[in-house]
Amino acid sequence: MTTTADRLSSIVGHASVFNDPGVISSYFRKPVQAPGLWVVQPQTVEDVQRIMRFSTNEKMPVFTTYDTYFPSGVASYENGILLDFKRMNKIERIDRNNLTIHVQRGVTFAQVAEELKRYGMKLSPPAAATSRSVVEQSISRSVSLRAARYPEISASNMKVVLASGEVHLSGSHALSEEAADHKGDPSANLSQWYWGADDIYGVVTRASIWTFPIWEINRILAFGFDSLKEASMFIREMPRRELCTMALVLNQKNFIEKTDVTDDGLSPWIAIIGVEGYEKLVSYRQKVVSGVATEKGGKDISATLEGKTEVFEAPWYAVDKPRIGFYSLFSRIAEFDNLVEEGVGSMEEVNRMAVSVSYGGCVWLEYEFPVKEAAYETAEAVALKLAEKGAFFDRPSGKLAEVVYAHADDAYVSHIKRIKDMVDPEHKINPGTPRKL
Repeated sequence: MTTTADRLSSIVGHASVFNDPGVISSYFRKPVQAPGLWVVQPQTVEDVQRIMRFSTNEKMPVFTTYDTYFPSGVASYENGILLDFKRMNKIERIDRNNLTIHVQRGVTFAQVAEELKRYGMKLSPPAAATSRSVVEQSISRSVSLRAARYPEISASNMKVVLASGEVHLSGSHALSEEAADHKGDPSANLSQWYWGADDIYGVVTRASIWTFPIWEINRILAFGFDSLKEASMFIREMPRRELCTMALVLNQKNFIEKTDVTDDGLSPWIAIIGVEGYEKLVSYRQKVVSGVATEKGGKDISATLEGKTEVFEAPWYAVDKPRIGFYSLFSRIAEFDNLVEEGVGSMEEVNRMAVSVSYGGCVWLEYEFPVKEAAYETAEAVALKLAEKGAFFDRPSGKLAEVVYAHADDAYVSHIKRIKDMVDPEHKINPGTPRKL
């Protein structure tokens, strides 16, 4: 009798199919009992297509994640396939003229960093990455360290396997995969279907990721401030005057952990400004930025970051600790900060970060908590209170999604459901997660 293992192995090979309890648990934050789940590691788009057709015949749901771990609710399914894209790790093409790189879903930031340097290009690394996949972080709209100037959405031209097993090409690749590498869609912007959608419409297997030039000078400036208000107003103003590509604030604890700078009279809050360009332009911008910082009470501690530029060229990961991340207006930072403090009690052990986004148009607030008993439950409870007060969560899941979508426009939610019914009528791709629509 042919088993599930045999049939899945016929698609990807025996070495790429797993059902061992220990292996399954490694894909979740905590050990799980899920004997009906199978980890499958495809290597090609054709593998994913065959897996989709198999799942239809066997009536097995297919799960993917844009985070390091799958949601705990996935373990409650009687059967299902967990897709792991580690074998889909090819850099298909580097397009220097259009400043794009075409990569499969399993390609990591570490994998592309050195390769891009050869072409005078680099990525804008995420400030709170939940995955090492370049595609997953770009599509999930992860806020980047250079969000002050560079766009949050940094992916287009996606190759998506639908529930039927068919392939959908979005963006200009719908016209030609070889000749058209435009960053915007040529007509109906169907790439937007997949931005932040966590594969509820189809499984993204490849995308064109936007890159940026490596300038002659990349200088990191740092200034100590006594209050979060002073520091946040500083990182709001600098991008608005087009003086930097990166503008963010870290509390002292977070700054020390990220940069490995020793605590030698550091201020409670450190504003970090990234200035890039040609020597004369960088020197001018540095002079202006330093002058404004002094006017606002900032203390120049840029010397502490000498030789540490690489810290700001790689992703900062937010994976193994409870965390909350959301968008806010600058005017509401203090209000939301107080709500977080009320929820967790003490902020002494909390890593805090504020990232200036879209030329200072808004701010991303990130809170990372120490791992303690019930810490994840506490973080969820605080997030719910923040959402009720108007904090903007762009990838809500579980109870948080219920709160966010309860306040959403009915037509918007209905439209999401309509598209889901069109492209995945049996709701077999990520059923019930993460939106619970």
